[in-house]
Amino acid sequence: MINIRKAETNDIEKILTVLESGRIFLQSQGLSQWQDGYGPSQFVEEDIATNRGYVLILQEDIICGYAALVEGIDECYTNIKDGCWDNPHEKYISIHGVAIDADFRGKGFADLFMRGLIEIAESIGYRDIRIDTHPLNEIMQKVILRAGFVYRGMVEFAIPDGKRRAYQLSR
Repeated sequence: MINIRKAETNDIEKILTVLESGRIFLQSQGLSQWQDGYGPSQFVEEDIATNRGYVLILQEDIICGYAALVEGIDECYTNIKDGCWDNPHEKYISIHGVAIDADFRGKGFADLFMRGLIEIAESIGYRDIRIDTHPLNEIMQKVILRAGFVYRGMVEFAIPDGKRRAYQLSR
């Protein structure tokens, strides 16, 4: 059985393990994304405290994925280059920090998780959903495109090598 639920404080240790697994995977691909202390691990406690962290659960107690659904204006998304957002003045929600534990990678869980996160976002009233990833993170780009997102341009985070491909799902 696969389920998505809000992350809880007692999930933090496992969530950090999942995110570290993701960081190592990105590093093994030669990507700077999530390296040198810049990544979703630094936001987990805040994500949980603000009810925006979500975990992908197998068999009711195995956490195999993590992501955050962040409501509101993302400053990094306001200055998009080489493109534009569809309906840029609409309210939107962003998906950040998507990771699947190494033991479950390559089995379609990222696609299931992404579809579930989209369903949650829509169930709370969002029709504009945004996400970004490193320009060289081809695996995540494929997951994003399979979920129905459209490439919109480049955004930049205030971190080393902070340029990201930005995508949007508008319904």
